[in-house]
Amino acid sequence: MRRGVRWISMGWLLGLVACAAPGPAQRMAARLQQFEAVAGAPVESFHFWQLDRWEPLGERHVAVWTRVNEAYLIEVREPCSGLDFARSIALTSTQNRVQRRFDSVLFEHQRCRIESIRPVDGREFKRLARAG
Repeated sequence: MRRGVRWISMGWLLGLVACAAPGPAQRMAARLQQFEAVAGAPVESFHFWQLDRWEPLGERHVAVWTRVNEAYLIEVREPCSGLDFARSIALTSTQNRVQRRFDSVLFEHQRCRIESIRPVDGREFKRLARAG
């Protein structure tokens, strides 16, 4: 009997913890705020050789790293459905430059036009992330 009560209590406690934990949308929104805090003024384009890594930040935002300490916060135009759950992305470019309003973020048979590009201070971003 005691063992059954213990398992029920443990299940109830785990259920409460699961409800209190932030979901993917809340985590992405918080992460977007971190990027916006260290992002510079919008730019027209950036030099692009390769996509080092990327991170979805909601339905309209994605962060892309082109080098270890060089990142950009990209906002795409609506409608753009599913960017927050994309498994992989690609960027279009012309002569190794990604340009706002001209190039796009590609994923899962979608082409989402880039509305704005903001450079992110990669070193400052890492410093703030380590600080908590």
